[in-house]
Amino acid sequence: GTILVSGPDAETFLNRVCANQMAVTPGRVIYTPMLNERGGYESDLTAMRISSEYYRLTVGTTAIRRDLAWLRRHLLDNERVNIADETDKYATLALMGPDAARIAAEIGAAKLNEIKPFHHAELTIDGAHTRAARLSYVGEYGWELTCRATDTLALYRALHNAGASPAGLLAQTSMRIEKGFRAYGHELDTDVTPVEAGLEF
Repeated sequence: GTILVSGPDAETFLNRVCANQMAVTPGRVIYTPMLNERGGYESDLTAMRISSEYYRLTVGTTAIRRDLAWLRRHLLDNERVNIADETDKYATLALMGPDAARIAAEIGAAKLNEIKPFHHAELTIDGAHTRAARLSYVGEYGWELTCRATDTLALYRALHNAGASPAGLLAQTSMRIEKGFRAYGHELDTDVTPVEAGLEF
């Protein structure tokens, strides 16, 4: 799911409803929970700070409506913030694994290798305007590549033709368990705090 949070008070709002520090420079990616009054997880998500007034949140596919409702419920009357569901506008393909760097170079996207961990940058891959975030949920080197939904096939073909193989959620789940990454609805829920989950950071 993709949620846009924008406006002059976007930073202040997100710093209140998210546990991690959201006041970072544009170009950064933040992993953060949204916690309830008991300190339990209502959601965990990643946020790309696109500009001073524009964040793009990536949330779980089954959590879109719940997370939208949570954000809107905590918006104060005087806050100048827009919250919008942009899930239908964008698609995300993950390029991760031991061959990820080679594939990036082969498709003419060597710039991917210059992105620092938990940063993002824009580039074009086979005609598809892409925002790449340097992070990996499978414990291997890689990126989450977000493009317009209409460009998904072009991006997929470029990756596949360079040797990337499709893998589904069950493969991703087995790898994130092996790496010790947590997931909402499994290790994380409304009664589990970050300290209990080993996510003190």
